[in-house]
Amino acid sequence: MKKIILIASVILSCLSFGATPKEKNIPDWSVQPKLGIIKGDYYKNEKRFRQGHLGVLEVVKNNGKIVLVEFNEMTRPNYYNRYFQNVSKRMSSYNFKMGEAKGVAWIHGVLKAEKQMLDEQRLTGEFDTVAGASNSIQQSMIPLAKELEPSTNKPSNQKFYSIAEDLGKGITGRLKVIVEDGKIISCRYDEIFADSPENIKLPRQKKYYRQSKYESVDYDEDSRIGFNIQMDALNEKVVKTQNMLDLTGLPATEETGDYKKSGFTTRNTAWDNYLKLAEKLQEEMKKDKVLK
Repeated sequence: MKKIILIASVILSCLSFGATPKEKNIPDWSVQPKLGIIKGDYYKNEKRFRQGHLGVLEVVKNNGKIVLVEFNEMTRPNYYNRYFQNVSKRMSSYNFKMGEAKGVAWIHGVLKAEKQMLDEQRLTGEFDTVAGASNSIQQSMIPLAKELEPSTNKPSNQKFYSIAEDLGKGITGRLKVIVEDGKIISCRYDEIFADSPENIKLPRQKKYYRQSKYESVDYDEDSRIGFNIQMDALNEKVVKTQNMLDLTGLPATEETGDYKKSGFTTRNTAWDNYLKLAEKLQEEMKKDKVLK
């Protein structure tokens, strides 16, 4: 009986998205953001390409220099695999699924194109692509960049501020804030797991490597309310109140409820991590006098 259980466990392990790249023969890639503060004029373009996939390109320039290029894509709502319908590709298990099928992940082509744009300080022209992961680059990212490029040659009325820090235990916190005419119009916080399961301390979280809590379709939030739901509520509240440090009324901010009895905490520890980064980023924005 024990032998049967062991064999079944091995089979399930091999089928899971949490298997390591070596086990699944999937090439490596990194989802880690650059640590520290990035700020500047913000430019964004998004459009649906390729039967309904939504491409989103963000560019930040500071003193005339491109300091950030970030591309993401949402799968179309009627995607042939129901599990991945309307799912963010950049930091979800979509990359593992594609890597298993093609030997190269969607993000490989994206990271290569982003690096070229940053290194060569240009958004248009010819770019090297990754075989097997170039469709989104050729049909979405490059066309979006071409459309966006003229506007990046003049100051933007939207300002971008982000901060990323290593929180320990194999997690990186990242906060992105967009300001327009002195008002916060977007406040997005996420926590990104390490690129390798060996670097993630909590055993139950190791299977989420190279994913983020917000974008993952597999992640189980210990506070028992979806991480994405909590962070969407944060964004809505900050935009409404213009107060980045007031968590009153947000979900999973209090130690209450019956879940404590079953070993789960009802307060999401991410809130304390968020506040730490929010305080630092707010000081930077005050220093630059971008907030009214």
